[in-house]
Amino acid sequence: MAQQDILSTLRKLISGMDESLVIFDQNGRILHASFDLEKLLGQETLIGTTIFDHLTYEHERIDHFLRDLNTSRYMDLQVILKRVRGGVFNARMRMAAWKVDENEYVVLGSLVDATQIERKRRDLLRKTLTIELLSKSKKIRSGKLYDAIYEILEMSSKAVGVTRVNAWLFDDSHEHIECIGNYDTRVGKMIPQESLPVIEMPTYFMLFETEKIILAANAQTSPYTSELNDAYLVPNGIVSVMDIPLRSEGEIIGVICFEQVKQTRNWSLNDQKFGLIAAQMVSLAVETHKRKLAQQELEAALRQQKRLLIETNHRIVNNLKITTSLLNIQVSKARDSYHKNLMLDSVNRVQSILSLHEMLTENSKNLRISLNQYINKLVQSLRESLSFPQKQLQLLTSIDSCEVKSSLAMSIGIIINEAVLNSYKHAFGENEIGVIRIDFQMQGPKGVLEISDNGKGVKENRELAGSGVEIIRGMVEHLNGNLDIDGTNGMKICVSFSMR
Repeated sequence: MAQQDILSTLRKLISGMDESLVIFDQNGRILHASFDLEKLLGQETLIGTTIFDHLTYEHERIDHFLRDLNTSRYMDLQVILKRVRGGVFNARMRMAAWKVDENEYVVLGSLVDATQIERKRRDLLRKTLTIELLSKSKKIRSGKLYDAIYEILEMSSKAVGVTRVNAWLFDDSHEHIECIGNYDTRVGKMIPQESLPVIEMPTYFMLFETEKIILAANAQTSPYTSELNDAYLVPNGIVSVMDIPLRSEGEIIGVICFEQVKQTRNWSLNDQKFGLIAAQMVSLAVETHKRKLAQQELEAALRQQKRLLIETNHRIVNNLKITTSLLNIQVSKARDSYHKNLMLDSVNRVQSILSLHEMLTENSKNLRISLNQYINKLVQSLRESLSFPQKQLQLLTSIDSCEVKSSLAMSIGIIINEAVLNSYKHAFGENEIGVIRIDFQMQGPKGVLEISDNGKGVKENRELAGSGVEIIRGMVEHLNGNLDIDGTNGMKICVSFSMR
């Protein structure tokens, strides 16, 4: 009686369970079996048979378990079961026993088809390995969109085991969505696919704004996807779809579609998780491609800018040389020293600018130039233009090595030119030997330029004037620097300014 009570209770317990369950006694005789188990084994009823009738493996372990129920009431093992119509399959069998009377037991067994478990395990492993390979893909990071899309779609179709996988992007106007790749496993390659008008499928595309994923086991009857029937689903024989919107910087840019042809497909949770990652991979490939194009356009613009800069410098140098030549002709034609000196001043001013542009032309890859090289070149030009027998002057330099912007170098060059010309004109008399020094030092973030001579200087309280001094003051103001002029012991012009 106790056995019947427990058996009745167990039957009620397992009647609502969606599992393959069996109840048998200590001899292995089956007392009750769930419908799922009878369906799994392909037999209408299992009552009256024994558990051993359906096993091809592990008879001894189960027999030992049933004979030793006094000491062990639970067992978990792998078995091989037979189907009535032939064939075998692996299963996991868990058994728990209850004592119902003296030396009488009932056993509840749970059987799980290990083939399905193994199939799910392999499916998960296949998807995981595909994700790992795509995450390391050089094609995705190369910026070559077609190669990247081909790889993603081909590997995704194999990972999910689906007929077609394709990727789409909206055009600039968002009026059409264009296919950038359509991989078909039946032919093992990309096949063409025409663009689709967005306006004819408003419900479908509105879902992109709210849904992370669109699932339809029967796409042709689903209210979400049936709008695609005439233009897309029916002509291509598509039955089931899993569509995931593509996003870039928060904006929806397109969709990746997994499509099953001619048969229904119920999309598993692993399918959905993989689809979301595949969508991210496509978005990454599109973003990388756009960045690559932007980089190429930028590099092309920079190359064009450099070519224009080189050409501009060449033209400036040529024009300044022509200007210098014309001024030198005027110097030779001057009838008095006053006009001759005016012309020479102009020649030297042009020459200081010419020296800078010659250096920029030689160093066309960099808009910064070596300050010591520029000053030495400028000073050499001044030596040549100021070499007259009536004034024997020495020009000495001490310049710290550094690179500066061309605009800063030009201002420094003009200051040096005007200061040297000023000393040449006013500091020394005829047949007098003089020295003009040009020193430049780096003092932290500042530069200090000093032009001095050992000439007669200026009288105390005498205000300095003249176009040269005004030009120097203008350049110092342009540099936001400080100017100090001392004429008590020779002439000393000191300029300090920021190098940044």
